[in-house]
Amino acid sequence: MYIEKILLLGGEDEDSLNMLTNLRNAILELDLDLSIKYTNNKGTMSYYGVMTLPALIVNNKLISYGEVLSQKKIVEILKENI
Repeated sequence: MYIEKILLLGGEDEDSLNMLTNLRNAILELDLDLSIKYTNNKGTMSYYGVMTLPALIVNNKLISYGEVLSQKKIVEILKENI
């Protein structure tokens, strides 16, 4: 398996921006060539059943929502999906 798509649902709040930073740093740490789609689209949130932000979606699978994952935790998640 490999990672095709990373989606981060978030807003302009501190938690969402911290999650984005942690995600970017995790991708850099693993030296992956991935781009992050970042959106606050209500339709996308509804599609994935997300009620609270931020939310991390990898390969169209909801991984987490409502909490800021540490860089270390994101690295573990990405390694599981490579």
